[in-house]
Amino acid sequence: MIKDYDEHGKGKLSRSQLVQLLTDTDSSTPPGTPPTEEQIEFLLKLCEVEEDGCISTKQLEELLSCWYTFTEKRHVFDSKIEKYDVSKDGKLSKEELKAYLTELNGGHEVVQADVDWVMKASDIIRDGGLNKMELELATSLWYGYIDRKPESQCCAIS
Repeated sequence: MIKDYDEHGKGKLSRSQLVQLLTDTDSSTPPGTPPTEEQIEFLLKLCEVEEDGCISTKQLEELLSCWYTFTEKRHVFDSKIEKYDVSKDGKLSKEELKAYLTELNGGHEVVQADVDWVMKASDIIRDGGLNKMELELATSLWYGYIDRKPESQCCAIS
């Protein structure tokens, strides 16, 4: 896939080439709709892009896996943000995240230490809240964490 977008044959993609790739592979929005700057920033920070701002083949695989999961489940995270973002700022605060995790936990209360851990691990942009892509990460982290807890009574996301 890198060959289709790597105009200079360097084996990596520049930011603009990456944006074009993500635009072309997103079937969850109207054709030609580029990802938001916030989405690009999240993906680049998550995948620890090289100092030259380009993304290598190895990094691209991880980035695209995250992107494809997000675009496939975008409607789910849109609805979760809409439901839990009581402040209507487009992201979840710790309090809003706690309510969301409580839902994922089958209505069982989630302790603040767990909320703090999920927030710290998922707030890739480091702005103190979780946007839709960060919420996807938080959800994955929560399910991975809860699966390791023997007393878990976690249910599936709907």
